[in-house]
Amino acid sequence: MKKTLLIATLIALCTGAFAQIGPDLYFIEFTDKNNTPYSLDNPQEYLSQRAIDRRQAQNIAIDSLDLPVKRP
Repeated sequence: MKKTLLIATLIALCTGAFAQIGPDLYFIEFTDKNNTPYSLDNPQEYLSQRAIDRRQAQNIAIDSLDLPVKRP
């Protein structure tokens, strides 16, 4: 009896652990980066030196996704 109750409890706990729903994922893309006053040639204007150093240490290139959005 105790063994059956233990097995039933373990099964209930295991199935409940896998039944959880993960968080929703969203992808946001900013489209108003055209005609920005910033350029990829001078990232010091919009990135801190710490961010630039971290990117260089991890071999991450600076690309158009790093440009700030244009202010209205």
